[in-house]
Order: sequence, then C-alpha cells, then structure tokens
Amino acid sequence: MNIAVLSDIHSNHTALEACLDSFKNKEIDAYIFLGDYIGEFPCPERTLDKLYALQKEIPCYILRGNKEEYQMRGIGGENPAWDPYPSTIGMIRYGFRHTRETDLTYFEKLPTTMRVEFEGLPALRICHGSPRAVREDIIPGNPVNEEIFAEVEEDYILCGHTHRVVREKEHGKTVLNPGSVGLSLDGSGCAQCMILHGKDGAWEPEYLSIPYDTSKVIEEMKSEKLYEQAPYWTKVTESLLKGGDRSHGVVLSRAMALCEEQTGVCNWPEIPESIWKQAYEEVIF
Repeated sequence: MNIAVLSDIHSNHTALEACLDSFKNKEIDAYIFLGDYIGEFPCPERTLDKLYALQKEIPCYILRGNKEEYQMRGIGGENPAWDPYPSTIGMIRYGFRHTRETDLTYFEKLPTTMRVEFEGLPALRICHGSPRAVREDIIPGNPVNEEIFAEVEEDYILCGHTHRVVREKEHGKTVLNPGSVGLSLDGSGCAQCMILHGKDGAWEPEYLSIPYDTSKVIEEMKSEKLYEQAPYWTKVTESLLKGGDRSHGVVLSRAMALCEEQTGVCNWPEIPESIWKQAYEEVIF
C-alpha cells in the first residue's frame, strides 16, 4: 500500500505537476491532500482542476485548509477601505477573483479533519493544522501537543500548514508532515511531498523533495501582475522560490510590530506599504 500525501500547494500548479509526475512510476494506491490549494501563486483554478480530475481516476482524501476558508468567508471581496494595503490583502483578493462558485461549493463540502483507514494498517488522523483547528500548528516539542493528542484516538497524525517536514513521535502519537508542495521553507526551493508505505502493520514515510522550474513560476507571477496587486507579499514569495527560508508570516509579524510602534495601533490588514517595505528589507535582506 502506497499513499501519496501532499499539502500546501498554494496555487503553485507547476510544483503540483512536478509532484504528480514523480508519482507516475511509484504504484500509488490513493492520495491524501491536506489543504491550502489556493494561495500565493497565479491561476488557482489550474490547481483545483487538477484535483478534480485526479479524484475521478484514483481514491483521494481531500481536506479544507485555512486558505479555502478565507475564500468561503469572502475576505477578498470588495472593501474600498482596504485598497491602500495591497501587500496585506492583495493575494487574498486575487484568489477571490479566481475562485469560481463551483469551487466555493466544493470547499464547503470538504472536511477539516477525518479518519482514514486501509485494511491491515493503523488508522490515520488527517488534518491541515491540527485535528481541532485548521490554523493551529503542530510543532515538535510544543507543550500544547499533549492536550491536542489526548483528543486523538489514532496513533498516526498527518498534518500540514507549517510548510516544514516533520517526523516526530510524542505522547504515543507519530506526527508526519510532508512539508509544502508550493512554498517550502527549508531553503531548497523544491516541491515537498511524501509517500506513506504501508507494510507489516505499520506506516513508513518517504519524504520527497522535487526540483521544478521556479523561473517559469516567477514569469507567470509577473505576467499575472502579482507584483502590482500584492507587492511585498509577492516579493517574499519570489525569495522563497529562490531558496530563501523566511516565511510570509515572519515578514507579516515584523510589519505588524513596526506598524504598532510607528502608529500606536495595528489592525489587520491596515499596514502601510512603507512599513511593508521596511519589514521586507529587515527580514529578507
């Protein structure tokens, strides 16, 4: 039994294609997708169409991530008061414009966690962030893990969201995170995914790091004018594609701290572009 596990594609259909191509000669029996199909890259409908086609060909277990929930909530819709803050809200707005009604209907039907079972092998608990919240990180050694895991019956937990590969055993649970297909944070600029090999009553993960043409992705980002629609957010994306390891969350946190220091208050997404520029230059360079 071989199960392909992918998470955090973030609309990077080029990286997704590289992963799917790598699986063609590996006798994959099923796919597990852990959420965040929309995100930092152009044309999210291309990623979603690949998912729709794949699940017609092979068993797929597909979860909803926080990026899908943003679109379900309509955060990227019209709000003129947010127009001055493109680096904060621009990519969510771009995703909103490229999310079809059929996609929203699909997202609403997706679970945020589920139990997956294959005959003769331990059951899997799959989730995006944690089994109890899509935006909750499972980080090795975090004291809150004991509380999270106490609520989980299964011995194996598959999670995403952090964009970092994890293989850890804590409090009787084996936690496996495949990393991110679209936007890895390990400095490699590669697409990350995993194959779970089921044998002799146990699961053994095989982690894959797959090179792909990141220059093609950057050119598509330019042609879709993402640098104009979400200036510094997109610059962080480019940095990661080129092998950087500083996430959007790190730059955003610094921008919000600077905003509060300089203005006395910081309400997301109201971060001026001048402050984004300062945060980007401090964190990335």
